[in-house]
Amino acid sequence: MFDLPHGLTRTKDLRESLRLDTQNVALGHNGEELQGIGRAKLFTLNDLDAVKLFGTTFAPELSSLKNAAPTVESSPIKTTEEFGPFPSQLLFQEDYAEVNRTIVGMLALKWLVAGDYDAFTGKQFPAAKLRRESFDQLRELFMSGLKTEDDVYALLVATVVNDLGKDPDMPEKATQFLQEYPPNPNHDMVVYIAAKHGMLPLINESEGTSSHRKLMQGLLFGSEVNIAQLAQAESAPGTLKHVKEIMAGQEHAFTLKFMELILDVAGADGHHDARCAKPMIEPVFQGYMVARQALMDIVQEKCSARGGYDQVLSHRSRLLATDGFTTLSVQDPYERALLRLITMGRTTTKEQASWFDRAFRSLSYKVRRALSDGLNVDGIDDGVAIIPYYMPALFSETLKTTSQSSQDVKVAALASLMRFLTRIYAGTKSVPGAKGEVTECSVAFAQNVVKSQDFKNNPTILDDLVIPEASRYVPVVKVDRNDSINEKRA
Repeated sequence: MFDLPHGLTRTKDLRESLRLDTQNVALGHNGEELQGIGRAKLFTLNDLDAVKLFGTTFAPELSSLKNAAPTVESSPIKTTEEFGPFPSQLLFQEDYAEVNRTIVGMLALKWLVAGDYDAFTGKQFPAAKLRRESFDQLRELFMSGLKTEDDVYALLVATVVNDLGKDPDMPEKATQFLQEYPPNPNHDMVVYIAAKHGMLPLINESEGTSSHRKLMQGLLFGSEVNIAQLAQAESAPGTLKHVKEIMAGQEHAFTLKFMELILDVAGADGHHDARCAKPMIEPVFQGYMVARQALMDIVQEKCSARGGYDQVLSHRSRLLATDGFTTLSVQDPYERALLRLITMGRTTTKEQASWFDRAFRSLSYKVRRALSDGLNVDGIDDGVAIIPYYMPALFSETLKTTSQSSQDVKVAALASLMRFLTRIYAGTKSVPGAKGEVTECSVAFAQNVVKSQDFKNNPTILDDLVIPEASRYVPVVKVDRNDSINEKRA
């Protein structure tokens, strides 16, 4: 399926670099002796040599990522002398956002294992910088989860394979297999389908091994449960109803999947700044650890899918309460709805939360009620829950666009986004006893409007944006003898 890009040849040097050196002492960043997998040569290489090693090992896959469409937050790359050359420039002599993000995620693994806190957190914003004790906790999770060189290699394979579904050619090549799956699969599902049908050489080469089973289990889990969406309250509890079924007895596969996610997040800003794991700041780290614990509690039957989901929301409430914001309850529909909006907005301070609060309160009663209804559908025996795919990114871009504006402008822009989100939810609401369903509606089509100067000057222009058919949920409403409303996907 993949052709080798010009000038790059797949090698087995990475495998060699993962062999543990039992004869010599391996020293980490601070001169400490590295143990376990830390004794592999990879973790003592400088960043430049590591990038070249990743490039030659995963040449076909990285070449495929050159075709990946930019995400909502992948704004144009501007390489500066301060930043130095980006990984994709070293490998392909050009900038490619997804290549840079993937490579920086791999570098983050090297920094973690080597105990290089300074490299990992280098240019993070000081106020939210990952604390040293949190870095140590994260490092311990990786060191305990990566027992062998095969584990490390499997994690790197999972990291580079993760975004292959964003290659626009991938769905077309997998078309013959897509018919047996739900329509419009997201990129995680596309990658799983491609791997299941032998279309990914990196996955095929481990067939028959425990690593292959763990990789496939991780891809299956990722196609069913998006941990990042859970951590940002972008998804719905209905996405968690099969967690126990998928994860039971697969603890190590889940650990590898979670580590892959951490590396994905760590490299998410690699197209802007490849010098550190810039997005993995303290609040983000804590949020993902809470999501991890919620999933484990669901598997161990300590809570329901809704209970696990609400752990994420309650954590956000506690985080903001420590900064002086009013404590919000997941038991109150309106407060829970506001918590979801705040969490999707990646809000970490009282000031930011107050903007969301003011925006939510500024909505008309009818719109606020409809938005709250849509945000409170579980998708488990209560009707259709909609996942507004990329909504956290739109909130993030809105806050960037209005960063130098007055609070009133920020609030008006957020209120506009909330009205837009209300239209995405299309009148859905919880109907106890109705067939549960979760459907995904991408809101990426709105990014150009949200990023524009016109939106900053007049946020109401978003009200006129037509929702394309592919992102529109159209319910079919039926009234039964008891006048209860049942909605199903058209």
